[in-house]
Amino acid sequence: MRLQLSLALVTLGFGLAACQHQQGVSYDREANNPFRYDKRSAVCTVGPIVKNPDGSWKTTMSVRSDDGQCEFIVEEPDVKGSFTSFGITTVPEHGKTFLYNYDNRTYVRYTPTTAYAGSDAFTASLIHKDGVKRTPLSVAVTVDNTGVQVTKPVTAQPTAKSSSAKKATKSKSTKSRKKTVHRSTAKKK
Repeated sequence: MRLQLSLALVTLGFGLAACQHQQGVSYDREANNPFRYDKRSAVCTVGPIVKNPDGSWKTTMSVRSDDGQCEFIVEEPDVKGSFTSFGITTVPEHGKTFLYNYDNRTYVRYTPTTAYAGSDAFTASLIHKDGVKRTPLSVAVTVDNTGVQVTKPVTAQPTAKSSSAKKATKSKSTKSRKKTVHRSTAKKK
């Protein structure tokens, strides 16, 4: 009886230890992302990635130009991970893009110019694991500036000089100077 009870307690202990270990597996994948503290836009909506018959990909993005960024993740379909490399083939006119790999995922980030409203677009070239295949990814961006306020710098207006000040300056410069003679006050021996 004691042996059965001891065996049951040992089994229960291992079972609880296994449950505790499983809880530790769930962690925040973004906790160590070096770019997670960058300001995110108040509005960031990315549409699904559509694969065109020619092999290229495209998506849409809506973002607010509030000095924040909008990003999404793309995965290589063959290996369900990050792309080996990438580059920007067409840069946006009204913002900037940044692509990076982190934790076996490829991130595509766009930051619009502050207070800009209108459309923008960029194209990235995603290079697959084989190093040969390249997939163009076109992103059509709609940027709004609802509620975005930009303070304009205050500049001092130049003041006009009065004509009497000019005359006074001119008359001072034309006056002759007195010659100054320095005499020694030391006594001769």
